Amino acid sequence: MHNATYGRTALLFALCAALGWTHDAAQAQAVDGPTTVCITAQAAQQPQTLVVVPSGTVFATDDIAGHTQQAQAQAQAVVTTETITLTHMQPCMAADASSVVSHTRHWLHEKVRPHSGQVLHAVGEVSGNGVDTGMEDEDTSLRDLVHSGALSLSINRTVQDPVFLQESDADLPDTGDGVDTSASRDAASDLPSQRHAH
Repeated sequence: MHNATYGRTALLFALCAALGWTHDAAQAQAVDGPTTVCITAQAAQQPQTLVVVPSGTVFATDDIAGHTQQAQAQAQAVVTTETITLTHMQPCMAADASSVVSHTRHWLHEKVRPHSGQVLHAVGEVSGNGVDTGMEDEDTSLRDLVHSGALSLSINRTVQDPVFLQESDADLPDTGDGVDTSASRDAASDLPSQRHAH
């Protein structure tokens, strides 16, 4: 009995390996869309893993508050425009997305292009004219994945069709570092995106 069970288990593992069901292979299979959304291998470990990533989830480059103007100029964000489901067997999936422009958050790119090795992390969801980083309307398990950095996105091809957010400094969570963001917003006011947003 144990030999038969062992044989079936070994065959199942060999079949999964042959079909490429590894995290890297799953990500490689998901490049059909403009973006690929993934959960970390650790988050996908449990066989019952089921993560619903809703349309409107915002992914951005790492927080660059207090960094150089050059680093802030490179900040980018996208928002998913469809709901996807990630599982243990499919930890990555292609997703349609739009770029996000927010002068308050220094996301100034109307077109977000792929860059080798660049990964954006989930930061919240679009709510009204801004980003809800608390995600209180979502499931606790999704919030935990977002806040732990376990939900990420990579760009496969240029993402555009920008969503313009009209946030103010008051909409941003207080980081306690005393950084005044108004100067960078004022400097960005002559961008084409700012002129069209009015």
